[in-house]
Order: sequence, then C-alpha cells, then structure tokens
Amino acid sequence: MPGGGGAVGVLGAARTMAVSGAAGPARPRRWLAGLAWALAGLAMLALVGAGWIFLLWKSSGLPRPPGSIADISPVILAIVSAASVGAVLASRRPRHPVGWLLLGIGLGLAVNILVEPYVKYGLVIRPGSLPAARYLVGFTYASIFIWLSCAGFVLLLTPTGTLPSARWRWWARVAAAAPVVTVLMMVVQPDPLAPDYHGNALAVPALARVLIVPGVAGVVIVFASLLVGAGSLVMRFRRARGVERQQLRWLALAAACASALLLIALFAAFVLAKDVVVEASSALCVALLPLATGAAILRYRLYDLDRIVSRTLRPSAAGCGTRSTSTP
Repeated sequence: MPGGGGAVGVLGAARTMAVSGAAGPARPRRWLAGLAWALAGLAMLALVGAGWIFLLWKSSGLPRPPGSIADISPVILAIVSAASVGAVLASRRPRHPVGWLLLGIGLGLAVNILVEPYVKYGLVIRPGSLPAARYLVGFTYASIFIWLSCAGFVLLLTPTGTLPSARWRWWARVAAAAPVVTVLMMVVQPDPLAPDYHGNALAVPALARVLIVPGVAGVVIVFASLLVGAGSLVMRFRRARGVERQQLRWLALAAACASALLLIALFAAFVLAKDVVVEASSALCVALLPLATGAAILRYRLYDLDRIVSRTLRPSAAGCGTRSTSTP
C-alpha cells in the first residue's frame, strides 16, 4: 500500500505539473491568438474595401476597372484560404512561423487588390476623389512582393518551422532581404505609375537611382524563392518516412502544381504580355499552399503536437509509477 500511495502521489504530481505547465504559457499566448484573428479580420476588411471600390468604379460608367469578378476570383480564394488557415495555425501554434506567414500572404494579397484600384481611381479616373491616394502611389504594386516572399518561406519552412539544414541560412537571409529592397525601390520611385500618372509624394530620386539594380535583383530573387522553396519541400518529402511522408504528400503535390502555375505566369508575363493570366496563375499558385496545409491538418493532423507530447509523457509517468511501487 505505501508503494501504491507513492505511485498515486507521483502521478498526481505529474498531473499537477502538466496542468500548470499547460496553463502557464497559455495566458501570455492569448494575445497572440487575438492578434492572429485580428490580422485575418484586417484581410477580410481590405477585401470588403476592394469590393466597394470595384462597385464604385463599375457604377460610375467609367472605363473598365482593373479586373472583373471572374478575373480576381482566384485572388479572393487565395486571400480567404490563406487568412483563415493562417489564423487557425497562428492562434494554436503561435511559435510556428508558417501560420504567420500564411497571414502575411492573405494580408499582402488583400492590400494589393485594395490599394491598386484605390490609387488608380483617385488619381487617374477621378483625380482628387479619394483622400491620400497620392501618398499610396509607391505602394500600388509593392505588396505583391511581400506575399510572394511569404509564400516562398512557407514552402521553405514547412512542416517543421525550421530550415532544412544550416546550409540554407544564407539563402534565407537573401530571400528575406530581397522583398525589403524591392519595396523600398518602388516606394521612392518618382513615377511608378507612368505613363498613366506622373508623380509620387514619397519619391526620393537620388535613392531611387541607387536602388534600381538591387531592386531588380530583388524581384528575381523573390520569384526564385518560390521555386527554391518548392524544391526544398520536395527534398523533405523524398527523405520523409511514415506519417511525416503522409503529412507532406499534400504539400509536395501543391508545391509541384504551384511551380507549374508560376512558370505559366512567367510565360504569360514576358511572352504573351497577358496580365490577367499572370494574376490568375500567381493567385492560384498561392491559394494551393493554405488549402493543402488545411488538408494535411484535417486528415493527418499536421502541426498537432499535443498528442505527440502526451504520448511521450505517458511512458515516462508510467515508469515513475513503477519505480515508486517497487521502492520499499
């Protein structure tokens, strides 16, 4: 009986430690969960704002707005899927970067389809009709490179949240710096919307001249990061075994399809000069990532680490109980 009491005491202490350990970090993480859902809400709000500008443009009888509902439907799909899946992951696993990166994709896409028609309507179609439009000229296309970079890092860091190996650190630094340089180059350009509109309230001509070459290199690196990230994910898939291989199967398939769509987008941009094809292919490319991640979560419980931890702790607790029982 003393041994049984000791076992009960050890198991009770283990349960107390488990509960206190689980409850302790949960409190400071509540604000991170709220932040994740707030960012998802901002993406949805930006989507509503973009729809309002689209209807305003269409009802005015002015020239056709940039993109119809059919044209931007893949973008809407990408925004909703990235924001919703990203909010779920970031709220449940705030230390895992993939959830926040997916939120970055959703926000970047939403800002892009909001700012572009806002600026063009307020400066080109009906000058002066919308406030602060001239201060957003440099940001008209800047967010494109933000969400593309986030998509590349989703591929690079999935599923562990870390790089495949230490040898990838140099590439991660380059891929992180590329969108920063590119966005800065676009923000300080004197005439980013020429010939439709000349001028930029935030222009710095001297800095713009210096950043032309690094900025163009940054554009190339951002697009290359998608292909590199897809390659790293396929490499992880080939090395994985068992459940991990099942978890990565959906994501590896999405990466392969995304790479094909990216090649279509590049061909349409530089050979066919079809902006609609570029936008649709790029958006579908990105929409595949959160959808595949969501499928992996629902079917193979990807990122669900609670069960792994609990299965690890149960044999340890049982071992402690056995040892305490055998102790005189």
